[in-house]
Amino acid sequence: MLRKHSDDSVKLFVGQVPKHMTEPQLIAMFKEFALVDEVNIIKDKATRASRGCCFVICPSREEADKAVDAFHNKRTLPGASSPLQVKYADGELERLEHKIFIGMLPKNVSEGEVSTLFSEYGTLKDLQILRGSQQTSKGCAFVKYETKEQAVAAIEGLNGKHKMEGSTVPLVVKWADTEKERQARKAQKAQSLASTLANVDPSQHPSLFGALPMGYMSPYNGYGYQATGTYGLMQYRLPPVQNQPPFTNLSPTQANALRAGSPRNYAVSPAGYMGSAYPSVPRLQYPLAFTGGIRPFSGPSSPVPPEVASNHAATSSTVSGSAPDHVEGPPGANLFIYHIPQDFGDEDLANAFQGFGRVLSSKVFVDKATGVSKCFGFVSYDSPTAAQSAISTMNGYQLGGKKLKVQLKRDNKQNKAY
Repeated sequence: MLRKHSDDSVKLFVGQVPKHMTEPQLIAMFKEFALVDEVNIIKDKATRASRGCCFVICPSREEADKAVDAFHNKRTLPGASSPLQVKYADGELERLEHKIFIGMLPKNVSEGEVSTLFSEYGTLKDLQILRGSQQTSKGCAFVKYETKEQAVAAIEGLNGKHKMEGSTVPLVVKWADTEKERQARKAQKAQSLASTLANVDPSQHPSLFGALPMGYMSPYNGYGYQATGTYGLMQYRLPPVQNQPPFTNLSPTQANALRAGSPRNYAVSPAGYMGSAYPSVPRLQYPLAFTGGIRPFSGPSSPVPPEVASNHAATSSTVSGSAPDHVEGPPGANLFIYHIPQDFGDEDLANAFQGFGRVLSSKVFVDKATGVSKCFGFVSYDSPTAAQSAISTMNGYQLGGKKLKVQLKRDNKQNKAY
């Protein structure tokens, strides 16, 4: 276990350490070039044997940089196959940057105005106002201070207390998320999307699937997907089933329709690709139309297994009314927002609401054909308290020329799917 050190201490990760070396030997080696408080060899939990790497704690960033400069890729120790790898441990650089997030900025605010306000609390090392594709402000920014104390002073002095000219709500000022936190949120969102789509019947809810960009879909469990045409059909190659000739489960009408290849029914190709407009046909995938030609796919691999097609009757009752990639919070912690600015995306919506609590997910609904925002969406928190705080502040708040309407999302069982 690492002992507690001061906020100025820096943790380095060191790889390619010979397994026979001890902590005193490593301390002596590093102290030739830098001050070192502690060395902890990383050991196997079961055998307690060295795993060939360790953590080195230096009292300051200056001393840590000396160690990195002296050893990284520059010395190969006896018994090691490669030079030592010495770098900042995960999250250390972000922790040392003293980076804070600023939300609820007026859209027309300038860098000078933000700099003037936040410079009152210390020396700014960096300032970045986030902007969209048209270089319009997203209403949020990042600031880096020279010291942690300066960043803490800015958070305590401005968060929820200061309103900038042209704004009716106070600023949100908080520590910026680390890369680890951002990746964890992305993974949670992707997992939720996979779980939702795996339980959706495409024949009953085609809009959930038709809204997905289909330019590229990676294989799922060995089934090769293929998208064809400007208005494409997403197909998969059926797995071989022993002792089951083709069309044995089809009625004559269905079999003839599939073979005919009419505009609404797709024929079986010589390669064995299938698509069907008949939801009752087992083991067949459904046609999924998409507009605008081929578009790049930026989401997770397609999580739709063949079981969705064959078990559609059993799964259709489990369909959620929310967006397929929306992570729900506990009851009373999910908001429905109207009059969202046209240029806002999911991230912009999250930034606008994250000052009231931990945002699990945010979703702005867009027209599946044009990609244009419908100006409404969801935000989910991890607690009802955060949701109520957001409602009290944001309901009626003017954003982008419109007044937001913020209310609790009704239970799906009592409300139709949006």
